[in-house]
Amino acid sequence: MCVYGIRRWGPVAAALTLLAGAFQGIQASPAAADDCWRATCAGKDPVQTGCDDDAEILQQVTEADESVVVRLMWSPWCQAVWAKISRDLDTSPDYVYGTLWTTRSPDGGIQEYDTTGLLTDGVAGAYTTMQNWKTTTAKACWNDVNAQYDPVPVKYIKLNGSTTNPQPVDMSLPVMHGLCTDWL
Repeated sequence: MCVYGIRRWGPVAAALTLLAGAFQGIQASPAAADDCWRATCAGKDPVQTGCDDDAEILQQVTEADESVVVRLMWSPWCQAVWAKISRDLDTSPDYVYGTLWTTRSPDGGIQEYDTTGLLTDGVAGAYTTMQNWKTTTAKACWNDVNAQYDPVPVKYIKLNGSTTNPQPVDMSLPVMHGLCTDWL
């Protein structure tokens, strides 16, 4: 009986061995091959690293006339975020800059940016490089002014009044020349 069992499973074992060898030839995704994860993704291209393979939209905002769409993207595999901008070439403004704004702490702080730069004629979309999702808050924006312009900056609060009874006053600029997702 044992001989019969070995003969019976021999071809199956051989087939499984061949199949396992075939799977070894399959390459890992670019993200896994590059070992891009959290901090090691900062400044890298989400498409070239493969982080866009599992990308999810954290938040999306669209201009009222649907001429520009801004997405805050993230990759669960890479634990990184980036901004993705799409525009209608017929109806969008002539100048479109996409920006990923980040801060180093959830409570705010100094804003840093990664930008698509100016989307040139004939370019309907672009994305920024990535930043570490774990150590930052982020928002995605577009504007028609320049790469370093935040159309919806962090709230600027100034304390007015006496030192014993200071009154907070919102000194934030009005929303102009663009649109942003919320800070996440």
